Amino acid sequence: MCRERAATPFDGLRAAPPSEHSRWLAEPDEPALRELLHARYAGSYSYRFLHEPEGASRLWRAGALLSLGEFDARGTLLWHTGLWCKPGRDSLDSGLSVALPCRRTAMDRAEHERLWSHLLERLQARVGFLHQQTSTLHLMAQRYASRFMRAVPVGLIVDYTEGETLVGVEGSGLPMQALAMTTVLAPLPPRRRFLPAGPWGEWLASILAASGLPGTVELTPLERRPRTGGLVPRPLDWNESLRLERRELVGSAGEAQWATALPSSRARVDLVHLSMGEPQLVAEATPVLLAAGYLPTGLRPRLDAADDIVFQHLPAPERAREAVGRARLDGEAARALWSGWVERCARTS
Repeated sequence: MCRERAATPFDGLRAAPPSEHSRWLAEPDEPALRELLHARYAGSYSYRFLHEPEGASRLWRAGALLSLGEFDARGTLLWHTGLWCKPGRDSLDSGLSVALPCRRTAMDRAEHERLWSHLLERLQARVGFLHQQTSTLHLMAQRYASRFMRAVPVGLIVDYTEGETLVGVEGSGLPMQALAMTTVLAPLPPRRRFLPAGPWGEWLASILAASGLPGTVELTPLERRPRTGGLVPRPLDWNESLRLERRELVGSAGEAQWATALPSSRARVDLVHLSMGEPQLVAEATPVLLAAGYLPTGLRPRLDAADDIVFQHLPAPERAREAVGRARLDGEAARALWSGWVERCARTS
């Protein structure tokens, strides 16, 4: 018997199947999802609890995950994608996208287009963005995200996952690089964005231009003098399975104790967000982040606040450059973003 599921703001999405051969998964579908994950990852998926009974069901009941599946005429789950939900956020995260190796397709291109047109239209009333970290192991994941989900490249994450083996995918088993992509759902007003002057600011400005986000960009000279009021990192998100942490820099009264050493993170993937809305913040924080081994790796738009620059802790730029060099990329925008980062990372090395 299925247990009672918590009500969420996204329940209206589940009122009807989005297309002919797709439907939302529920607790009786959990064995099929485990079989699909095993067929693709052979037990190596980073979210290890999803390989266990009740792993997905707990998320579904809590409203933390919405699971959408493609089924053939015999009821076999051929493809799955998930929407990760966190209360109070202006976005959802798309992930857990898995297809059977040598997949038997039930949905053609037109049905995938109908599915995402239906879904994105309904998400618009609830959130401003759909974010994803798209695999660079193969091109089809990126092509699907841009073609059907209307996602645009906004950055990268170095060594996003490690220890995953994808059956039938060349190059898996090594740490996976991710192309950060975002679908803008809500209309955004033009914004004035401040970026650090120099090569990294120019790279970030090129991402903004390619993304189509409205507004203007100003390159702000970096300030190397200590400030009288400090800034401290505040937790934004912690992903236990990936050991990935996001923190944002916020104002703090008193002396700037962080000016020589940013407090370390427990994370394997350590990301720091810096608001583009305050030129003084960008001018003062950027040199400190760079000196502490953090490199800009992209941006993240926000709905009701200034957009963020995303930095990743990469104290060995040469090793990071070698890692991202293994990526396969689809589309001119993704390749330009990637090559621009590698070129600037080489200067940092």
